[in-house]
Amino acid sequence: MNNKNLNEFNEKGFVIVKNLFSKSEIKLIYSQLEQMIDTIIDYNGLPINKKITLDNKYLLLQKISPKLKSHFYDMLPYIDCVNNLTSSKKILNIIKSLLSCKAVFITGQVIRLDHKSDKRHLPLHQELNNISNDFALVWVPLVDVNKKTGTLCVIPESHKYGHLIYKDSKKEAQYHKVGIINKIMKNKEKIDYQNSIVKKLFHKKNIYHVNLKAGDAMIFKTFMFHGSTPFNSNKIRWTFLSTFHPIQKTPYLRDTKAKLHIPYDVDYNKL
Repeated sequence: MNNKNLNEFNEKGFVIVKNLFSKSEIKLIYSQLEQMIDTIIDYNGLPINKKITLDNKYLLLQKISPKLKSHFYDMLPYIDCVNNLTSSKKILNIIKSLLSCKAVFITGQVIRLDHKSDKRHLPLHQELNNISNDFALVWVPLVDVNKKTGTLCVIPESHKYGHLIYKDSKKEAQYHKVGIINKIMKNKEKIDYQNSIVKKLFHKKNIYHVNLKAGDAMIFKTFMFHGSTPFNSNKIRWTFLSTFHPIQKTPYLRDTKAKLHIPYDVDYNKL
C-alpha cells in the first residue's frame, strides 16, 4: 500500500486491490467447499451426482435438504483455507497499512454465497454490531462481478458522515425495509428515511456498482454505506469476507461496562 492507496481509502472510503487472491488460492477454496458438500452427500446417501459442478450440488442440496444446506453454510467460517487467507501476511500487511496499526482483531471471516433465487441481498447499510467503531472490511468475489451480473454497491465518501441514525438503522441489515438498491435505481423507493443526510445519500447518482474480476478485492471503511444487488446468473456468487479491527479502537478493552459487540442502538460517534 502506498500513500495514494491510503489517501483513496480515507477519502473515498474504499480501495480496490487487484489480484488479492491468486487463481491457485481460489482453486483451493473451491476444492475445500467441494470436500464439505461431498461429505454431506456421501454420509447421508443423497441422490446428488458428485460429478456435477459445485454450484449445482449446492442448489440441489438446498432443494433436497434445506437443513443440511444450512449446516454447510454454518461451517464455512471454519474451513482452514478461509482462516489461512484471512491471517496471511499478504492481507495483514495491507490492512495494517490502511488502518495505521500494528495489530488487529479479526472477525466475520466467511465465504458468502448469493444466487438468483436467493432473496438475502442486503440493502444499503452501515456495518454495525461489531467489536470496534473503526475497522476495515475485505470483500473478495471468487467470480467476476459487475453491474449487469449483480454486485456489491457502495456510496463513496459516505463514511465521512460517521454513524447515521435513520429508519431501520437500529436493526440488523437483513431486516431493513429501506435502502433497497434496485428500487433506488428505478426511483421507486418513496420512504421517509427520518434523516436528511440519508435522504440525500440514497440516490441513484451516488451508488457505485463494483466491477471486479475473481480474486480482486474491495476494502472499505466502517461507516461507508454498502449493499448488494441480486446475482443475475444461473451460477453462484461465492464471496470471501472478513473484518479487521485495530486493537486500540475496541471499546471492550477500555470499558468495564462495554459489550463485546457494540449494540445497534449505541451512538458510535461517541465511542
